[in-house]
This record gives sequence, C-alpha cells and structure tokens, in this order.
Amino acid sequence: MVSNEEHGLKILDFWGENSGPMTWRLTLAEVRHVLGLLVDFKLEAIAAVKLYKNYIIIKGCSEKKRPSPPYILWMKDQRNEIKKVNPEAGFKEISTMLGVKWKTVTAEEKKPYEGIYHAEKEAYLQVIAKEKHETESMRLLEDEQKQRTAMELLEQYMQFKQEAEKDGKKNKKEKDPLKPKHPMSAYFLFTNDRRAALAAENKNFLEVPKITFEEWKNMTEEQKRPYEEMAKKNKEQYALEMEAYKQKKDEEAGHFMKEEEDHMKVQKQEALQLLKKKEKIENIIKFFSSVSI
Repeated sequence: MVSNEEHGLKILDFWGENSGPMTWRLTLAEVRHVLGLLVDFKLEAIAAVKLYKNYIIIKGCSEKKRPSPPYILWMKDQRNEIKKVNPEAGFKEISTMLGVKWKTVTAEEKKPYEGIYHAEKEAYLQVIAKEKHETESMRLLEDEQKQRTAMELLEQYMQFKQEAEKDGKKNKKEKDPLKPKHPMSAYFLFTNDRRAALAAENKNFLEVPKITFEEWKNMTEEQKRPYEEMAKKNKEQYALEMEAYKQKKDEEAGHFMKEEEDHMKVQKQEALQLLKKKEKIENIIKFFSSVSI
C-alpha cells in the first residue's frame, strides 16, 4: 500500500473527515464504482471531481507511472543531502528547505531534470494513447458483439413466431379434448340402445342405420318421449358445461395476456436500467477523459 508520506497528502475516508485519514489504492474500475455511488447518492459532479483530485490515489490505471515534474526529480536527489545536514528535521521542514533551495537553482541546473521529465512524459503519453486506443477498440468490439447477438436473437424470434403461427393453424383444426362433447339427438340415443341388440343378431354396421331409421320413423310419440327427454336434459347439461368452458378459456386468455403484459413491463424496466447503466458508464468515461489522471 502506498504511504501518505510518499505522496505528501492526506487521503480522507469516502464518507468525510470524521472517519479519519485513509489511503486508498484503487484501480480504474474501482474509481468508476465510487463515482457510480456518488451518482446514486445524487452528489454534485463537482464533488466527484474534488473527491477524485484531492482524496483518491489512483493505482493500476495505466501500465506506466505518471512522469514526475522536474522539481520532484530534483527533490529526490537533494532530500538525502538535506537530511544529512539537518538530521532532526521532519518531513514538513525538509520540504520547506527544498522549496527554498529550488528557487535558487539556475535554469542550466534544471535542464537535466527537465530533459528526464519530457522524455518520461512522452513515453507516458504514448502508453496512455495506446491504452485509450485499446479501450475504444474493445468498446467497439463489444458493441459489435451485442449488435450481432441482438440480430441473432431477432432472427430466432422471427423463426419461432413463424413456427408458432404454423402450429396455431394446425391446432385450430384439432379438437380440444377438454371441450364438452355436443349432445346426441333423441334418434342417436335410440340408435345406441338398439346397436348392441342388432349386433347380437349379426347385423353389420351398414345395416344398423337403415334398420334403426325405419324403426324410429314408425315409433309413436310415447315411445320416443324417453329419448327426447334424455336428449333435452343432455342439451341443457351441455349448455352449462359450455358456459363454464368458455369462462375458463376467457380466464386463461386473460391470465395469458396479463403474463405477457407483465413480461413486457419487466423487459421494459430491464431495458431502461441497461440504458441508464450505459449512460452512467459513458458519463464516467467522459469524466475520466476530461480529468488528468
């Protein structure tokens, strides 16, 4: 972990000065997370900038360290010498002495340190440019993959929809096994009663309808009444069952529509959350692009 002395500044806790000093060693991803928290807690953007500039030490954000200014390079060379002359002096006192001495350093004496600084700065900027290019390339690749995945899902959905429509047309022709059966007429009830007896007389299936039709035609109203009453009763029962069946189908259709609506609402919420997340990440990336690391 980096020390406060090395960087010459006090790192404060995220929640304020009351928690005491801390040193944070954060990656770029972790800084994005912290800034995301700031957005969630509705802090002003200026607070995020202040937190970033004054209170957070960034580590692991690039492959190369940020170049030290000429003064810092010179100070590293001079610190031990000042320390030997003033062994009792503390960090603050030595820093003050170095600041006073730096003012007396000539432009010629500063040139070696300025040369080192410019060389390191050039190398640092090249690394930053490379990282930025790689990050942008990865973002474009990710966007392309997302678009390809979306197109594949859309194609699968359209294929599924077409197959479902075909299956739906087939199912319309098929009878619903749960649908109440249409009641038989009085004549067919009579035919069912007679079929077993006629089969016992070895009458084939073609002869049975002819025989029962002639018998039914010659029956009196009194003889037909039991079958007609049974047919009437069955018809009334069928009407009740059909009413219950239609009601159930309507409820199922309503339930299905509600599920579809709920599913669409969930998808819409997820899409909005993804959009907000994307906008937040884009804002953070813009923020880091505008702030010197």
